[in-house]
Amino acid sequence: MATALVITGPPCAGKSTLAAALAARLRWPLLAKDAYKEQVFERLGVGDRGWSRRVSLLAWDLLLGEAGRLLAAGADGVLEGNFREPQRHALAALGAAAGARLVEVRVAARAEVLLARFRERAGRGERHPGHVDLEALPEIERELAAAPAALTPLGAGTLDWDTSDGFDVGPLLAALERRLAA
Repeated sequence: MATALVITGPPCAGKSTLAAALAARLRWPLLAKDAYKEQVFERLGVGDRGWSRRVSLLAWDLLLGEAGRLLAAGADGVLEGNFREPQRHALAALGAAAGARLVEVRVAARAEVLLARFRERAGRGERHPGHVDLEALPEIERELAAAPAALTPLGAGTLDWDTSDGFDVGPLLAALERRLAA
């Protein structure tokens, strides 16, 4: 049975850090929404926030299509992005169709930590310019300051990882390895 580790959470929670560590440790392929998004920016260019949102939708389609092929072939993988309800439903359907196990890791941090990280990252301009982080800042600030949305659980259980005090992935990796061995 194929397994998909689904790494999700708000911006600046540590999804990419965790997903890369898990993929390397497990030697599984990593499918990251922003990697698809950045490929589209490279081919079709950078635009405003509306363009970035449209590219996000395409990136989700690409990620979910590849995830479906991976799981249907019986291969394991790590999937990373801010999975919202439409993507969660699509992924659950893909997992069910492939008879795959979905294990979700919800990465989070206190709102003030997330806001500080996002402001710092936007100010440094470290991400691809297509993400238009400075333009997105007011919207992200409102989103991160609001109570987190209740999300439909995925598959074989959820693990929560709070990065408010740092990114020590050791304990989470151990918990995931126990979960995967079960």
